[in-house]
Amino acid sequence: MWHILQQIPICFSVLFLCTTLINGQNFVGSTAKLSVKVYFESLCPDSLSFIRNQLYKNWQDIAQYVDLQLIPFGKSASYENGTRFTCQHGTLECKGNRMMSCVLQRTPNQNLQVEYVNCFMNSYRNARIDKDEFGQQCAARIGIDFDDTYKKCYLTRKGTELQLEAERETIDVKLKFVPTIVYNGVFSQQLQDTSLNNFRNVVCDLIKEAFPEACKHTSV
Repeated sequence: MWHILQQIPICFSVLFLCTTLINGQNFVGSTAKLSVKVYFESLCPDSLSFIRNQLYKNWQDIAQYVDLQLIPFGKSASYENGTRFTCQHGTLECKGNRMMSCVLQRTPNQNLQVEYVNCFMNSYRNARIDKDEFGQQCAARIGIDFDDTYKKCYLTRKGTELQLEAERETIDVKLKFVPTIVYNGVFSQQLQDTSLNNFRNVVCDLIKEAFPEACKHTSV
């Protein structure tokens, strides 16, 4: 009898840590957040459309259920031993990617990250800010204390290192389209295609077992 009782806590622990599959995605634990990674570019029209019309528009409704990582690199590439970069939409895009990397790295608050990236992407593409600025207008607008460390990051090796890190993560995904959205570390073409027009529905569908009250007013 004692032998059986000894096994109960072990069995309970195994069940608690058990991984549940939701639509083919790994979802660990009953209260785990959904991991969402967005691979994008600062001057990519499709990236802007997704950020503005899908991520930003729906963020407040899903924020508490999502562990978000924004990776500004896309189809860029490093050269000259990782000291320089070439970008799909030119030099300005490289600058924009680098600016966002620095701000995102120093801004752990996900809500501020989404606010900043949405503001920056809209302003940068539409030339409403000086291309030589470092995104401080958007930062000030949403309450980020844009001190000299952000500018220093952009102008020094730190900014390069952040972009090289973004490149490594992007290479691992082997993306064919920008933006690319990955859920729980597994790329799904079906979820990718749906996310571009119905990001909220995809998220709600993936979290409905772990968070049944989430998105209850959303048709999924």
